Amino acid sequence: MKANYLEVTQNINLWLIIFACFSIALPTALMSISTVAFIVFWVISGDYKIKFTRIVHNPAALMALALFGFYIIGVFYSSAEWHERLMYLGKYQKLLFIPLIIGVMKTDEMRGYALNAFLLSMIFVLLVSYLKWFGWVFHKDIGEGYFVFKGRIAHGIFMSFALYLMMHKALKSIGILRVVWIILSLLAVFNVMVLVNGRTGQIIVVALMIWFAFEIWGLKSIKYWLGILLVGFIVVQTLPDFLPHPRLLDTQKELAEHQSNGFQTAAGQRMEMYKNTLSLIKQHPILGGGTGSIVNEYAQLAKSNNLTMHVTNPHNQFLLTTQELGGIGLIALVLMWLVTWKTSYHLSSIDGGILLRGLILTMVIGSIFNSLLLDAGEGKFYCLLAGVFLSAYKLDKVLV
Repeated sequence: MKANYLEVTQNINLWLIIFACFSIALPTALMSISTVAFIVFWVISGDYKIKFTRIVHNPAALMALALFGFYIIGVFYSSAEWHERLMYLGKYQKLLFIPLIIGVMKTDEMRGYALNAFLLSMIFVLLVSYLKWFGWVFHKDIGEGYFVFKGRIAHGIFMSFALYLMMHKALKSIGILRVVWIILSLLAVFNVMVLVNGRTGQIIVVALMIWFAFEIWGLKSIKYWLGILLVGFIVVQTLPDFLPHPRLLDTQKELAEHQSNGFQTAAGQRMEMYKNTLSLIKQHPILGGGTGSIVNEYAQLAKSNNLTMHVTNPHNQFLLTTQELGGIGLIALVLMWLVTWKTSYHLSSIDGGILLRGLILTMVIGSIFNSLLLDAGEGKFYCLLAGVFLSAYKLDKVLV
């Protein structure tokens, strides 16, 4: 009876991970339901010794736990109100999905289901985005392009990594299936670069295409990609008037036109936030102001400098972590990604390592322009998929 109970709850736990991966790009309620249910079934499904053994022998899992541990410590010396401290800590608890998934996902079959679930949902999102552009699905224009479910930033980030998966599928497929994946890849590129005007996604798309070519073909591929990028730039510059204008091309103009207490532009606001957050970091460079302290400290800075913009998020994960946890926290954040990168070369599947490195690049580049670990959708996107990839760490076969 006990054995049947454990088997059923453990299987449900795995399928909840798959459902969570499927729901990454879908309405937030689905993600919330799947992740909460996953945690519940993780707790009640037993086999704790095996779970914790898999976690403690996985260096990337330990680094995710270490970073979250720093955020817990940061709660106790934060200058923020207690409800704000706990609210921000709650936003970072998604880091726990990495070790939790590592503890229970043991087979390549289930990992494949999880990645295909994410990819299937992204193909659905891609289809809906094009249907909106064609006018066959209702779309309310708010100046962010034809995004679906999430905003333009999340849409662009998710679609960029989906493109990376599609290119890998095309590489590994043959015949008509390869043609299908190539077509989907081209549609994904056009979607991010033209139809949805999130600049973060556009930068990530370019970076991932270059990195993918380097991963597969080495340095000899770079000259071809540079040529393709040049052609792509020329094409974008000469797009017909009926196509949306790529917002990435307006960045320099926005920076020049921005005025701190006058005309505001998105790019200029970001630079202003970066500069002000650096000022806050100088006040406590070693340990930071504590978890959630960005709220009141930025407000105080804005008041003392007569700034019109008050923010609770500087849109840069590296700066945010340093402001909250100081240089020590920044080191922990960078080490988490470095250790995960190193671990990617020790997975049971070479392909899994290639895909994990693409995921890390997506997150690191995106974190230069956004606080992705803080953001609900983007943070869960990384932690869920990273947990799936990292569960294939080679020592699994020795330990359990």
